[in-house]
Amino acid sequence: MQISKGKVALYLGLMFGAGAAAGVMGSMLYSAETVSAKALQTNNNDDWRKKYVESMKTRLSMSEDQLKKLDDTLDETRVEYRLLRNRYKPEMEKIHTVQVEKIKKFLKNDQMAEFDKMEREREEKMRARESGPGL
Repeated sequence: MQISKGKVALYLGLMFGAGAAAGVMGSMLYSAETVSAKALQTNNNDDWRKKYVESMKTRLSMSEDQLKKLDDTLDETRVEYRLLRNRYKPEMEKIHTVQVEKIKKFLKNDQMAEFDKMEREREEKMRARESGPGL
């Protein structure tokens, strides 16, 4: 059985296309950047504040007196945010408590232990976040 020149050309074209596609995919996989969740966790409010102050200093050409006033303003704002957070925290905790009670009503007994563990982990994360530098 003889294969026509057109079929040979088609097969060669398909082979070339498949090889090119494999090369492109391999190149994309090889050069893909990985994302680390830890990189996001290290970014805290003190880092933000340093970048913000540096940006204000550079872009606005602030004097030392202005930088001192900016620093004082940021300190005052931090205190105001903490006071606001402390005011609404009991209400937020009450809402969460009601939510947890509703969820526990439809969980099975074997799910309850894992749910309690998840809640303890959430509370630990919240305490760690609150004990940090804050705003």
